[in-house]
Amino acid sequence: MPEPSDSDRRKAAQLSREVATRRLIACVEAAHDVWFKCQYCGMERTWGRREMLSRRLRKHLGWTIDRVQRAATCPMKGCSGPMPIIRLMKGGYQDGFDRSDARRRRAWLVETLLDAGIMPEEAGLTWSARG
Repeated sequence: MPEPSDSDRRKAAQLSREVATRRLIACVEAAHDVWFKCQYCGMERTWGRREMLSRRLRKHLGWTIDRVQRAATCPMKGCSGPMPIIRLMKGGYQDGFDRSDARRRRAWLVETLLDAGIMPEEAGLTWSARG
């Protein structure tokens, strides 16, 4: 099977406008995991809530998925392939509240950030303590 061309790789990695403009912090709020697949070696990985709130990734919570894709390279030694294929997946999180309630979801997100030691402003959120 022939190696995919650069144009084929760009098409495979192309994001929909909705996904491309979504920020990582919005993925945490909507309980989405971010799935990556290297187009060169096939290695897959997923960033769940825990990874997105980790010390390594917290500084990137305000980044759009498009920016994450442009910055990401394959972590496999010897590969370092650029432009991974990215998909958003619904995480299996049981948070004990109705996610359709935007006000409650935002309050939960602020509490989660604060519990992780992240100020909401650092993640690009504006909030008030009054709710």
